[in-house]
Amino acid sequence: MASQELVDFAEAMGPFLEPAPGRLLRLTDGYALSADFGNTWTQVERIRLSEEELPEAIADVDAFMRESGTGRASWWLTERSTPREEAFLAAGLQRVEGDYLHAAMVLTAEPPGVGGIEVRQLTTPEEYAESRRLSLEAFANPHQRNPSDEDLAAEWEHKADPTFAAWLDGRMAATGRAIYTRAGGYLMGGSTAEWARGRGAYRAVVRARWDEAVRRGTPALAVGAGPMSRPILERLGFEQVLQFRRLESVRSQE
Repeated sequence: MASQELVDFAEAMGPFLEPAPGRLLRLTDGYALSADFGNTWTQVERIRLSEEELPEAIADVDAFMRESGTGRASWWLTERSTPREEAFLAAGLQRVEGDYLHAAMVLTAEPPGVGGIEVRQLTTPEEYAESRRLSLEAFANPHQRNPSDEDLAAEWEHKADPTFAAWLDGRMAATGRAIYTRAGGYLMGGSTAEWARGRGAYRAVVRARWDEAVRRGTPALAVGAGPMSRPILERLGFEQVLQFRRLESVRSQE
C-alpha cells in the first residue's frame, strides 16, 4: 500500500521540489506551479480552487508562463481537484483527446532487472543532446520546439536532475530522467527509439532510476503514465493511485 505522502507526491511533485538552478517554482494554497529551463510546459498541480478563484488562477498561470519562458500549461486534474472539470473548460482551458487521460502511479518494490543492456546516467553534454533528440523524435509533439545546439548546451548547464539512457548495439536506445525528492523519484520523459522497442531498453532505464532512488535512501518512484507506458509500468509493479485528466492553457499574446 502506498503511503499518503507517496500518493500526494504522485499527484503533484511541485510541493516536494527544492529550488534549483533553472527551475521556477510557485506554491499557493490553490495550486503548485513549476517549470524547468528550456521546457515548453508549465505544470499546474494539486489544484484546489473554487469557481470564483479560477479566473485569477488562470491569469496567474499566464504570468508564470511569461516569467518562466514557457508557452503552454498542463493542468493536472485528479479526483481530488476542485472545481469540476466543466468549470475549467468553460473558463477557456482545452482538452486534447489524444493526451487527456493519464494514470498517477507509484512503485514501492524493486522492479525486475534487465540483463545485457548498458544503462547509466549521462555525463556529457553530447550524450544529453543525443538523449533530447531521441525524446523529441519519440514523442513527436507538435508544440515542442526543436532546440538548437546552443539551446541544448544551455539546458545541460542548467540541468538540475539526472538523465539516464540505455544503449543497444552501441546506439542510444532509450532515455528518461528523474526528479528526486524526499518522497522518492518522479519519472519524466521516458522514451525509446522506434528501432529499439520491445528489447528491454525502457525497462532498463526504469530500473536505473529505481536504483538511484534506493541509493539516495528514498526507495519509491512515481509517474504520470500515458496509455503507451502504463501497461509496461504495470508489469514492472507500478500501481495506479489516482487518475489524471490533463487540460491545457496557452500563454496569451499580450
